[in-house]
Amino acid sequence: MPVATRGMMRGVPHDRLRPMGAEMMLSNAFHLFIRPGVESVQKLNGVHGMMAWDGPILTDSGGFQVFSMSDICKLHEGGVKVENPIHGGWIDWTPKMAFEVQAGLEPDVAMVLDHCPSEPSNRDDVAPAVERTMRWAKEQRELHEARGGAGSGQALFGIVQGGIFEDLRTECAIGLREMEFDGYAIGGVSVGEAHAEMMTAVESSAAHLPENKVRYLMGVGTPIDIVESVARGVDLFDCVFPTRTGRFGTALTHAGRLHLLNARFREDTDPIEPGCNCSSCLSMIPRGAIRAGFQSKEINSSMLVAVHNLHFILDLMKRIRVAIAEGSFEELRAEIAQVYRPRLT
Repeated sequence: MPVATRGMMRGVPHDRLRPMGAEMMLSNAFHLFIRPGVESVQKLNGVHGMMAWDGPILTDSGGFQVFSMSDICKLHEGGVKVENPIHGGWIDWTPKMAFEVQAGLEPDVAMVLDHCPSEPSNRDDVAPAVERTMRWAKEQRELHEARGGAGSGQALFGIVQGGIFEDLRTECAIGLREMEFDGYAIGGVSVGEAHAEMMTAVESSAAHLPENKVRYLMGVGTPIDIVESVARGVDLFDCVFPTRTGRFGTALTHAGRLHLLNARFREDTDPIEPGCNCSSCLSMIPRGAIRAGFQSKEINSSMLVAVHNLHFILDLMKRIRVAIAEGSFEELRAEIAQVYRPRLT
């Protein structure tokens, strides 16, 4: 899922999304609540109208803000108080509020409010976060059922937490499975742990989630992480990685990453990736010109690489689906591992 956190893609023109294969989008309920506000989104015909998107949309609940905005958050047993970054004052972001805000925004898939601990390797932090996540999940599952469940037109996904600890991941996954959510997510990964630790967390979570329901890995989007997570049973991903990386001058290619700001690209006449059929490469704007644009702070250079990178990731997902169907997934897995080495720390 391409990420439109505040209801708008960064660096990727809206009309490029469908042609490159995007089928589902992600936005963030907390940020939309802050600006423009639920009432304004409703007057724009919901999040679909705001984003002019007729496909499925998923909204994150704001749980990650507990982690990413910890300097302006105050966690408590009933939720998290967050300092309003726009209007000042405090917002008591509770499971009920996160549920009701998402009901008002009208995405196809809403996420439960969970607690993503900032130290995934500190058991003293992670164990209470798991207990809190499951308690909040139960509250939101009951609200969802009272609203009509998936029959209301909106699915609700539970989120597995547990840091790097297999037993806590297993406990959380089994507990959420017993609550019978419409789909399941794996959260609290890619927050500083090594690749091997992240894969252990993914595997110990996915292994206990239903095979006949969507398994969604939140906030993960590098080629090696995607392929290795698919190997462990994950279906759905989101991440700002491809577009953010592109906006800072790094292109994803079949040969690995190209850091286009490097001096060796100064007079390079090739497009970002020869043979690529994304709109950026088909434009034939050379790497040297893109590099010069970055140096001059031209917006177009950022957009060109962001579009290419998102195309690369969506195309990788297509290749994965084909490889699974044809029985050649292990060959593709080895190919990606050869050029996109996992991080060790």
